[in-house]
Amino acid sequence: MNATISRLALRALVGQRRGLVLLALPLLLVALAATVRMLTGAAVDGQTIIVEVGLGIVVPVVALLAANGVLGPEIDDGSVVYLLSTPVSRYAMAVSKWATAAGVSVLLSAVGLAAAALAGGLGADWALGSVVAGAVGAVLYTALFTAFSAATRHGMIAGLVYVLILEGAMGALLSGLRYVSVYSITQRLTEALSALDLGVDMGLGYAVVAGLVILVAGVGAAGWRLQRFQLRGDE
Repeated sequence: MNATISRLALRALVGQRRGLVLLALPLLLVALAATVRMLTGAAVDGQTIIVEVGLGIVVPVVALLAANGVLGPEIDDGSVVYLLSTPVSRYAMAVSKWATAAGVSVLLSAVGLAAAALAGGLGADWALGSVVAGAVGAVLYTALFTAFSAATRHGMIAGLVYVLILEGAMGALLSGLRYVSVYSITQRLTEALSALDLGVDMGLGYAVVAGLVILVAGVGAAGWRLQRFQLRGDE
């Protein structure tokens, strides 16, 4: 970890329009839950609002914007070469970037999902489970998307393809894809850490190992890519 890099990364996130979008997404989820409850007069369906919309859309998009925001623009405009010219380990840079993106994502995702659960009239179990799901999902998604941002200039597109096509469209058709899905792994870990039963057909041991692999491999891959980045700029 490098405090200076983390501080600069945080400034890059909150000092741009991206910061407003990051904040808007959880607020829209809360507004959706409150509106559905007001129109129906009953508590919202937690599986639909919290899991499918919150964990399935809001959390990964927040994580994608945060991860791409702390690294993507520097690669796009070439300013990353100045960062890489400093005597700081490339892996320390990757960890610092990821930690900043993860911290922002965890805060917005966990609070956003919990607020949506409360606004939707769900009980304490759902509120606690929402905090767990938002935090776990944000940590894992940011690790994966940080690697995408370091690997290609099109990290945002790669992340959207992963979320919308691999986890979304293909995940609905091929049940076996749940074993490589952050969405499904997060649900299983949430079940283990809360009182929620989300009906995920996955062993807890596998979910724990897979989560650790995503975390370590994602951040490690970002550091490896930065280490191989040429000062003249390469793709």
